[in-house]
Amino acid sequence: MLTEELKESTEAAHHASEKKMIVALKQIATKEDYIRMLNWLYGFYAPMEALIRPYMTPDVFPDMIKRSRAEYLLWDIQEAGLPAMEPDPCEALPVIDSFHRALGAFYVIEGSTLGGRIIAGMISRQLGSLKSLSFFNGYGAETGSMWQSFKDFLNRPYTIEQRHEIIAAAEDTFITFKNWIDKHELQPQL
Repeated sequence: MLTEELKESTEAAHHASEKKMIVALKQIATKEDYIRMLNWLYGFYAPMEALIRPYMTPDVFPDMIKRSRAEYLLWDIQEAGLPAMEPDPCEALPVIDSFHRALGAFYVIEGSTLGGRIIAGMISRQLGSLKSLSFFNGYGAETGSMWQSFKDFLNRPYTIEQRHEIIAAAEDTFITFKNWIDKHELQPQL
């Protein structure tokens, strides 16, 4: 199954990006820290979704509109009630020039909803608030079934070349995300 091959082939890149994300999450001590994180997450997710959208259209992937997550980051930022930050869009994105590369990148984005609920709990404990967590709450009670339906879609038959494209794009997306976290981790806190 392609999902198992993806998991095995991207394990190192996935682990590296996940480890960086955990370090960044543990550094959140204030609402301002959290909003900074949401801002740079938006700077990654919004451009990635824009790259994927032309290939993952509703006629190809019926519930794609429901799976757009970047706007939840904006809602969380607005709900926090702090002044808006200057947008910081990621420009060093992976190449997404086909349906199969979009599918590989989307595997990373969609997979992030699984750990989001754990992250939401972690942030609410650190900040003592249950507000501004819509992005990390994923699809709520539907998160598991949404992931399963995506896996079912992903496990359709593909040629060897298409499988390689999907896997390469997923790995590139994990690496890009890790590099994006690195960029923001090195910036001084204001």
